[in-house]
Amino acid sequence: MVDHTAGGRAVPARLAAMMLLFYFGLGAWVPTLSTYLMSAPPRGGLNFTTQEVGWLYSSFAFGGMLAPLVIGLLTDRLFRAELVLGVSSLVCAGLLFAAATWCDENAPKAAAAYQAAAAREGPAPTPEQLDRVNDDADVRRAAAVTFGPLFGLMLTYCVFMQLAMTLTTVIGLRNLADPSHQFAGVRLYGTVGWILAGLAVGQFFRAVSSDVLYLAAAGSALVGAYAFTLPRTPPLGGGRSVADLFGLRALVLFRDRSFVVFVLVAFVTTAMNQFYVVYGHRYLTDHGVPNPVQMMTVAQVIEVGCMFCLPLLRPRDRMKGLMLVGLGGYALRGWVMAAGWTPAVVAVGVPMHGMGYTFFLLVASTYLDREAPPHLRASAQGIITFVSGGVGVWAGNAFAAAVVDRYRVGSAIDWHAVWLFPLVVCTAVVLAFALLFYPPPARDPQMEDASPDADDIDPTSR
Repeated sequence: MVDHTAGGRAVPARLAAMMLLFYFGLGAWVPTLSTYLMSAPPRGGLNFTTQEVGWLYSSFAFGGMLAPLVIGLLTDRLFRAELVLGVSSLVCAGLLFAAATWCDENAPKAAAAYQAAAAREGPAPTPEQLDRVNDDADVRRAAAVTFGPLFGLMLTYCVFMQLAMTLTTVIGLRNLADPSHQFAGVRLYGTVGWILAGLAVGQFFRAVSSDVLYLAAAGSALVGAYAFTLPRTPPLGGGRSVADLFGLRALVLFRDRSFVVFVLVAFVTTAMNQFYVVYGHRYLTDHGVPNPVQMMTVAQVIEVGCMFCLPLLRPRDRMKGLMLVGLGGYALRGWVMAAGWTPAVVAVGVPMHGMGYTFFLLVASTYLDREAPPHLRASAQGIITFVSGGVGVWAGNAFAAAVVDRYRVGSAIDWHAVWLFPLVVCTAVVLAFALLFYPPPARDPQMEDASPDADDIDPTSR
């Protein structure tokens, strides 16, 4: 049993430091790696195709689908959670370092193949000629040689990373005296860590380089070492079944039309978010936005502000309205990004990402508490995690990669045409949600245990 009194007031601070370090490591590479991979070698990149970039970012989803199968056995039955977190994070550090080293070893080969192909097109290649350079057999072969092992490293990393991400939630919930009120404040420091990573990359490192992987490896190593100092979190002596992990016991909830609408909207919204998550940094770079890495952290700053305001807006009483605000924010982001007017992108488009996350995805947890009875809440969360955090991310990466590839000529991308897709889809989602979703009436809070369980909180954040 966990002693919630051990360490007194220091426990929340120690858990907050854990969240900050973990999300620092994650935020170091997620926003900018795609730009490095897609950029031409003269700009410091590896010249990957958008399909290859999509597969690499899909490893995040594959890890999210595989990790739940492992975590129940490891931390519910066999080992202390903080030990598994430490080992997993150190493995992540090693894999990221290996990925960065592999990229550095193969970058000169990619550059040589690209320069040879470009030389055959003349001294000043046109965009159409650069497109032929990208399709050159030697250029594509050099990129493919780098891609295969890098995908294997990132896929393995994402399995351990998703395991570690879930464990930060588990450790936080099990060691706080009042998790229903304290956990949100602890988790907030994860967003702070993400912001600090973006600022560090933009200020001290080269965003279009393997530096982001080395920095992420350092962050993972720090949280790995720090994990062994965290409060003891022993196994509970039980475990969730596969049916619980994938939410099979909650399939009965699909009899409710509003739940079906909610699941579909969560899936589509997560998929459309990959246009921003994967290609947002490249979009800002192509539009000449100064310090694009630091600019992307504005979304997280807005997210923090919205999280502070959320309790004042009474999400249990205004659930549908707040969720519509979040979905509307995603749609507005699509309109602004498609328009491509840089001042509006900076002032509206980027902040809408943080607002949409808070008002839709965080308020969604309140909806699940109301929709599902206590004995089905973990299974209901399993459905949402699998559909949105797993299949949704994978489908979104594949779709976004196909769209970007369709409108990419050489190193130039028609961002207006690309962003028309999430614009139309997110606008349709807002209308469908407004017309078809009706949340159930609030339950009597005195009839249920209000404390959250570690399995009832979706550990994914982006």
